[in-house]
Amino acid sequence: MSDVKIENLKVAYGDNVIFDDFSVDFAEHKISVVLGGSGVGKSTLLNAVAGLLPYGGEIDTGGAEVSYIFQNDRLIPSITVYKNLDLILRGICKDKAERRRRIENMLAALEISELAGKLPRNLSGGQAQRVAMARAYLYPSGVLLLDEPFKALDTALKTRLIKQLIALHEREKRTVIFVTHAIDECLLVADEYFVLAENPVRVSLSGEIKADKAARRLDDKELCEVRDVLLKNIASL
Repeated sequence: MSDVKIENLKVAYGDNVIFDDFSVDFAEHKISVVLGGSGVGKSTLLNAVAGLLPYGGEIDTGGAEVSYIFQNDRLIPSITVYKNLDLILRGICKDKAERRRRIENMLAALEISELAGKLPRNLSGGQAQRVAMARAYLYPSGVLLLDEPFKALDTALKTRLIKQLIALHEREKRTVIFVTHAIDECLLVADEYFVLAENPVRVSLSGEIKADKAARRLDDKELCEVRDVLLKNIASL
C-alpha cells in the first residue's frame, strides 16, 4: 500500500483545460476527502488516478492496485449479489470455499448477508451502494476511490453507511480518496481534506481533522471550527 502522489497533472477535453500542472499528495492509509462544487473536476481527478482517461504528468500509486466506488452501483443486473461479488474474486482466488468465506465475511461486516441471493434490480439504493462497497473492498487494492457514494441517500441511511465505511477502513487500512460536495460527509470521514477551485483546477485549501472518526459528532468543537473554515473558503471561490 502507498500514498498517492500526483505531479504536474494535465487533463483537457479539446480546448477546455481542466487540470494544468496540478500536484497533490494523498496520505497512505488515510481517508483524503476532495471537496468542490459540481463540475469542478473531482470525478475527472478520480478517473485519472484510475487510468480511465488520458492525462499528462505523473500519478504514482506506489504500484498499488486501484478499486473504485462510482456514484451508481454498476452491478450486473442479471446475476445475484453473491455472483457479482464472486466475479471480483475468481481471477484472484481459485479456492471456491475461500471465496465464499471472504464474501460472507464482507456481507456480514456491511450487515447485508440477507441480500446474497437477490438480483440488483430488487435492491434499494442504499442496499445497492453497500454491495458496491463490498465489491470494492473484496478486490485486494491498496488505493480505493469513492465518487460521491452517498449522493442520493437520505440522511439516516447516509449516517449508517458512513459508520460502516469508517469501520471497514479501520480494518483494511487502505489509501482512500473520497470525493464529495457535502461538507458534513467530509467532517465525518476525513483524515485530511482538499478543497478544489477551477479554471484550471487548483487546491484552494487543505487541512487535517485529528478527531477519532468512530466517535465524531457534527457538533464537536473541532468539526464546527473546520466547518467554519471550509464555508469561508468555499464562499470566497
